[in-house]
Amino acid sequence: MTATTAAGAEALAASEIPSSSLWRIRIGSFLVPVAHAAGMNVVTVLGLRYLTDSLAISAGTAGLIFALVKIYDGLLDPTVGAMSDRARTRWGRRLPFLFAGGLAMPLGVVALFGAPDFGSVLLAELFVTLALILHATGYTLLTIPGFAMVVEGSADPHERTRLMAWRVLGNSGGTLIGSTLPAWILAALGPGRQGHLAMALTIGALVLAAALGAVLLLRDAPRTVPAETPPEAYSLVRQARLAWRNVPFRVLTIAHVFLLFGTAVASAGMAYFSRYVLRAGDGWLGTFFMVATVGTVASMPVWVRLTRVIGKKAGYMAALAGYGLLNLAWFTATRDEPMALSAARALGIGVAAGGMILCAYAMLSDAVRYDFVRNGERREGAFAGFTTLFDKLSAALALAAMGWFLAAMGYVPSAGGGAAPQAAGATLAVKLCVTVVPAVAMAAAFVTVSFYRLDPASLVEAEETAP
Repeated sequence: MTATTAAGAEALAASEIPSSSLWRIRIGSFLVPVAHAAGMNVVTVLGLRYLTDSLAISAGTAGLIFALVKIYDGLLDPTVGAMSDRARTRWGRRLPFLFAGGLAMPLGVVALFGAPDFGSVLLAELFVTLALILHATGYTLLTIPGFAMVVEGSADPHERTRLMAWRVLGNSGGTLIGSTLPAWILAALGPGRQGHLAMALTIGALVLAAALGAVLLLRDAPRTVPAETPPEAYSLVRQARLAWRNVPFRVLTIAHVFLLFGTAVASAGMAYFSRYVLRAGDGWLGTFFMVATVGTVASMPVWVRLTRVIGKKAGYMAALAGYGLLNLAWFTATRDEPMALSAARALGIGVAAGGMILCAYAMLSDAVRYDFVRNGERREGAFAGFTTLFDKLSAALALAAMGWFLAAMGYVPSAGGGAAPQAAGATLAVKLCVTVVPAVAMAAAFVTVSFYRLDPASLVEAEETAP
């Protein structure tokens, strides 16, 4: 079957999907990122601070642990993507991976934040490394099949954008669960070991429920199958070459590296910023992420409509600029700043983040579709694997760089769970991580996205002229 014929067959099949099934697919597509965003954000926001302020692990070592786990996780991504592309089971190619990830990720969260008191920093370092490996494996098993199922779900680029909007909403809901709720639990129970364990059990249960709900709802989602011909042996180098030859995908991936670097540092830095710069409790931190999430969710219909008018590329660039400038504005914040001003900043950051996430993944889905149209091969999982590979490598670099930067500027770890006295240099480093670093990263992503050339008209033309 040629790529054009296959695309036409997919479009016909999509038009015959009952409305009830469409809504199950959309809600299932919503629940997958609820699960993985909740499980990831609790670690991204609080993980580094937990290691330095509760387990007495130095900032440099904590950053190195996160970096090594992220590199492992990133290298796992293309393998999982290729495995899901080739899988043949009675539940389809993707659902078994979603189910396994839904079990592993919450176990990793509970193991990490429920780490026992070994009386040894070295043993604590080894234990949290294993917990983070389990957590990261679950994240990979959830994210890659989830993204691939959206690409497979429709031949219509506008329906894929709608599915991506549902994913962004799910990501926002998961972010709300994984960043706001943990901070509020710690504010109520205290930042000690029991408070962290209760928080982890709560978040783990919610992640498990969302993942299992997604698996049930996506049982009837459109499925594609591997080619009948025996596939080539898996090769990371070959998959990398295939991805690199897709120019739109290449441009977006490079931009995504800058975006994830900036957002990872900003999110992890905010847990320190609220404690050491604003002198606010974890309740403030939870409120910040709640307001930002409200901005993301409330702005989503606006971003969907706006991108249909000005295009996804222009929307992406506008969101990048807004996010960078709004984070830079934190540089003037002090402990006496009115809460209304902080809330306004948080709301704007959430709106910009929603645009970045929606446009980035909607454009990536077009780039992956472009590969199928040109080559007639189903490689959604492989491309999803490389997307998350570069996501995690950039996050690894971000957290490692942040940890080393804090250590170099004199950050002092502790085992008490609260704020330890810090020198002026360490406080300045925290401030730079929330302001200047994200702004520079978004500027680099902005410049990179300017080289993106694939638009809906070009994609339609490619489908019509495919061999």
